[in-house]
Amino acid sequence: MKLLSKRNTILVIISLVLVSFSIGAFAESRKSKNEDIYHDLEIFAKIIEKVKSYYVDEVDTHELMQKAIDEMLKELDPHSQFLDGLAYEDLMVSTRGQFGGLGIYISFRDNFPTVISPIDDTPADRAGIRGGDQIIEIEGESTDGWRIDKAVGYLRGEPGSDVTFKISRPGTDEAIEYVISREIINVKSVPFYGMFEGKTGYVKVSSFSKRTAEEVEEALDALEAEGMQALVIDFRANPGGLLQAANEVSELFLDKDKLVVYTKGRLANSNRKYYSSNRAPHRSYPVVVMINGASASASEIFAGAMQDWDAGFVVGQTSFGKGTVQTVFNLSETEAVKLTTAKYYTPSGRSIHMDPKDRERKYAEQAVATDGGSEDEMVPINADDEAGTTADVKAIDDDKPVYYTSGGRMVYGGGGITPDLEFEMQRYTDLQRRLERDALAFSFIVVYAQKNEITLKWRVTDEVIAEFLEFIESREFEYKEEDLTEENLEYLNVMLLREAMNHEFGRQAAYRVVTETDPEFQAVIDILKIAPTLKELYQYAEEQKSIKEAKNN
Repeated sequence: MKLLSKRNTILVIISLVLVSFSIGAFAESRKSKNEDIYHDLEIFAKIIEKVKSYYVDEVDTHELMQKAIDEMLKELDPHSQFLDGLAYEDLMVSTRGQFGGLGIYISFRDNFPTVISPIDDTPADRAGIRGGDQIIEIEGESTDGWRIDKAVGYLRGEPGSDVTFKISRPGTDEAIEYVISREIINVKSVPFYGMFEGKTGYVKVSSFSKRTAEEVEEALDALEAEGMQALVIDFRANPGGLLQAANEVSELFLDKDKLVVYTKGRLANSNRKYYSSNRAPHRSYPVVVMINGASASASEIFAGAMQDWDAGFVVGQTSFGKGTVQTVFNLSETEAVKLTTAKYYTPSGRSIHMDPKDRERKYAEQAVATDGGSEDEMVPINADDEAGTTADVKAIDDDKPVYYTSGGRMVYGGGGITPDLEFEMQRYTDLQRRLERDALAFSFIVVYAQKNEITLKWRVTDEVIAEFLEFIESREFEYKEEDLTEENLEYLNVMLLREAMNHEFGRQAAYRVVTETDPEFQAVIDILKIAPTLKELYQYAEEQKSIKEAKNN
């Protein structure tokens, strides 16, 4: 790797730090040790030069500086980071929702990058790439032992450019070579939607990018055309994304001029308010919002706004608590620094952010209990626009501060979004976790499909289970007879059906299997049958809370 000269080293560090600190951040006196940035930079550059010239072993100073930058930003918070190479490209993909590539989902199986499934109507799909294909060579280089990010880096590229690779396919003796031209691949924020139990619509939202609101509205229009009478919108395990996208999705359901979220930071231009501008929101049916401990950032903005304006019924587990805004400052065409510049608040004034130490404590307690950058114009903040009132001094429900929705319902701050109705978190047995970790259902179906026909009506039988158990034993997977409980056998059934549908019919078919067998979604379906309106859903939640308190007392 090319080493940096002393002069270039100083220039690189100075430019990084100057970007990190906004104009005006350099304060009055440069004599102060803590504020004499230029002196510190000079000392740092001298140290790098001495290390390069005199250290006992030859050192890659570029890598050393990368580590120094990473550690500096890590001291700030977990979300501020230096982005280069694939990390920068991944950020651009997640915000744009598209990239140049082939259109395949890949994972690491049996020491090689392996295709999970192609994306419909992409170069890989049209070329006949299948789930289970092992990518054994890319551009003449063996991929044995490659990390997934390395394989992705080789397969992505400029639209119109070609990539040459070889795959090993179960049932074929020789490797198959492909030369495929890359195209723009659109990454969907809404990977699946559908109608269940007759009139209940379901929309899965996996991220927030520039096209998320457009995709959600397309799903809503399609479901409404089928006569949807209730909507379940699923943000579980959604890590977030663009704040503006969260605002756009929220305003699909909120009346015009409703405050969605506001941000407050150290600098004036970080203080902004985001309002709904939709004159025709989708309000003709109850909306149930599903969240869990992996729902973060933009997911929490949406859930908080819906809850504070009494526009949706939130169920699941308390969300992650990532209530900070990151701004990306470009440093070059392939490098950027992502800095936390503000915190965001729900319409009632709740800060969603949870201190990392509090999060560690929460998860530790759960383990014991279970044994085991916008370009919008800045708008001054006024308390008048908030949906409810500010926090009550009194704290209840695990010492969480109390806030109030526009309709006077109590909601809680203290980190994350607390659901209106909490579900027990789904627990996985040791056998289930190990089977999923090793992707044995996926590997089995790839082999099974070579000799057996899989149709949409295909189901897992006792014979299939027996064949699967023989397969995992051949892979030296250890289990005991007592592990084959009713719970685990039921899970095997779902896992194998999911992989069979994904292998033969794609991810849409797999999502339907997962959704139909999801216990939390089925619980929501059952609740909607007895509480079909928002008012009745809120009443149901209060009744369940009273029952729980009575049991505890």
